[in-house]
Amino acid sequence: MSQADSSDAGVPAGRTSSEGLTKEPEVVPEPQPLVMQIVVRRDLLDIAGWGVGPLMAQTAHATAAVLYETRDLPETKAYLDDLKNMRKAVLQVADRKGIEKLAALLSSADPPVLHHLWVEQPENEPSCLALAPNRRESRVKRALDKSGCRLWKG
Repeated sequence: MSQADSSDAGVPAGRTSSEGLTKEPEVVPEPQPLVMQIVVRRDLLDIAGWGVGPLMAQTAHATAAVLYETRDLPETKAYLDDLKNMRKAVLQVADRKGIEKLAALLSSADPPVLHHLWVEQPENEPSCLALAPNRRESRVKRALDKSGCRLWKG
């Protein structure tokens, strides 16, 4: 028996003499999938009388704008490279105050959360905010919660 073989003699299979047990392969958790959150002002539909079509256009404007503005970032590139698996969450805030609070919270996060606040012209109304593709980091969740965001209810 060679010296290398004798050091492990009598050690059960699956164990090593130096550590007791073999190391299990380290399990690295899968990262959260990339997602875009699109936040719409609910009062524009309920009170201001905007139709569903104009609000859908606002979401398209804000989404296109943030994707264009962040087109060189790795997260945006990865999001756009996987068209069949794109994820979006459409959320609502109650009013102008809520969407402006969200924009301020995202801008003041450390580091700031990339987003685009769409301001409809000529009305000068902030109508929709789209976040750049992200992995739902705690700073994103915190800003959404503090500004009163919830899932869009049709």
